[in-house]
This record gives sequence, C-alpha cells and structure tokens, in this order.
Amino acid sequence: MRKWSIRKYPTACSFGVKLLFLVGTVGVLSLAGLLQNPFQSIQAEALPMRQAGVETSLERLPARQSVTVADVGHVDINRGSVEELRHLPGIGPVLAERVVRYRRENGKFATIRDMQQIKGIGVKRFAQLEPYIYVNPKPPSSGE
Repeated sequence: MRKWSIRKYPTACSFGVKLLFLVGTVGVLSLAGLLQNPFQSIQAEALPMRQAGVETSLERLPARQSVTVADVGHVDINRGSVEELRHLPGIGPVLAERVVRYRRENGKFATIRDMQQIKGIGVKRFAQLEPYIYVNPKPPSSGE
C-alpha cells in the first residue's frame, strides 16, 4: 500500500481547500441540528428568570431610539448643528463634525455641491444627501 504524502497533494494545504472543508462541516452540522443559534440559548435561559420576575441584563439595555431623516426634515447645511447633520443618511458624528469645521474654516456653502469638498463625502454619499439638504439663498434676518 502506498503512503499518502503532502508533497503529492500540495492543494490540500491551501487556505481555500481548508476553508471549503470548514464551511462544509459547519453546513452538515447545522443541517443535522447539532449547531444552534447562540442567541436562542440566551433567550431560552432568560425566559424562566423573566417569568419569576427577575430583571435580565437584556432588559436593562437602553432602547435604541431611531431618528429618521423624516424627523429632522430638510437641513440647511450652513446653519445645521452637528446633531441635525447626524440624522442625515450616511452622516455620522465624524462627518457631521467635518461639515461644521469646514463651515468655520471656509465660510458658508455657496451651493449644496460644495459639500463634496469635505473628505468622506463623494459622489455616492452626496447622492444620498441631496434630497435632504439645502442652502438658504438669503442671509438670516436680524430677528433670527
């Protein structure tokens, strides 16, 4: 009988083959029902505690409030605060701060397209933002 040698089968050591075997094994185990979702077991353990009146750690987590663009409406990029800008699609705290910093350093935006001068706001992100932003063409009156 011949001995098996890794030198005869160099592809057996390749990363792709190992990954394929791993995925296949996990697939077979999950189909056989031997693997379960870890979140299901956490919820199953918490159920008797909840029925007994014990507060679980899952219930103590703060509810995440989702604020949509509809809540904010259209934002004037020359006067919008960091918080208002953060509710725009694709704008997080870092980009909102960059918009405010750009306004401070370079003055007001002449058009909404000037936002593309900010690092992180390219063509795709600007296309997401365009329906929700505007530039007020007239300066605010003294009453504001």
